[in-house]
Order: sequence, then C-alpha cells, then structure tokens
Amino acid sequence: MKVNVAQVRNREGGSGSFDLVEDFSSFDLGTEVLSFQAPVHVQLQVNNTSKALLVDGTIHTELKATCGRCLETFVYPLSLPFQDEWVFRAQATEDQRETALLLDKDEIDIKERIFEQIVLALPMKFICSAECQGLCPTCGANRNLTPCHCGENIVDPRLAALAKWQSND
Repeated sequence: MKVNVAQVRNREGGSGSFDLVEDFSSFDLGTEVLSFQAPVHVQLQVNNTSKALLVDGTIHTELKATCGRCLETFVYPLSLPFQDEWVFRAQATEDQRETALLLDKDEIDIKERIFEQIVLALPMKFICSAECQGLCPTCGANRNLTPCHCGENIVDPRLAALAKWQSND
C-alpha cells in the first residue's frame, strides 16, 4: 500500500487524494485469529501545511470474527476514520519525531500504519448483534437458535432462604 506524496510536498498549501486497495493476511490477537473477508480499502486526503503533511482518511474492510456470547462466526464490518501526520525526517520537531510518521522519501508504504489503526479500533470482545442471547450456562445451547428453559426454576442455594420469606404487604 504505497503512496507517492511528491506532488503534494512540492506545493505549499497543496493537497492530494489517494484511493488504495490491498489484501491483508489474517492475524493472531492472542485470543483468536482474525481474517479479512474483504480487501482493505483506504481513502486519503493529504494536505501540505508547509510544516507537515496532514492526512485525513477512512478505512473500510470486513473481518471474520467469533462472537463472544454465542461463539458463532460472523462478518464484522469495519469503517473507521483516522487522522495522521507525516513529516520528512529532516524537518521534524522533537514532538513530531515521537508521534508522526517520519518520511525519508516521497514514496512510502503505509500498510503497517493502516494495520495499526485497524487493530486499535477493534473491540475487546466481538458481539454478533446487540440482541445476541449467548449460550445457556447449564446445557450450552445457543439461545439464539433454540429456546432453553434450563435455569428458569433453579434457585441459587445461597438465596434459598429468601424464598421462604413472606412479605406482609
């Protein structure tokens, strides 16, 4: 995923648009392996401020994930905006050296930077839908597919004494 910023860099106040598409390989998060179901589509607007190149972009893709409630696999659509700052190494201030993408030449590969944005935007747990009922803790049935009545009449033994208590109201 390469971008050539030569035309933008040479014109102060100049800007340029880039539309990039590339396939990314699957990656391991430690708890699960995520794979891309669609190519990563990146749209960039690069603006030259004479001190840096300011980048506004959006990333669109789809990931194959496993729901944290029902354990079914599903496609997780990802559409996220991001902002970045690109600076040529010779012009970078001390602050920019720590936060900005430092450039040594006009053509740069931003695949690693895009991958970083994707990983930072991922949720801690993937949920297939807000209505997902998950698995029954007693029999393990997927409550989205089959109704389960395992735990309806089971009283927690720590609270059994409260069942005998009667209200005077």
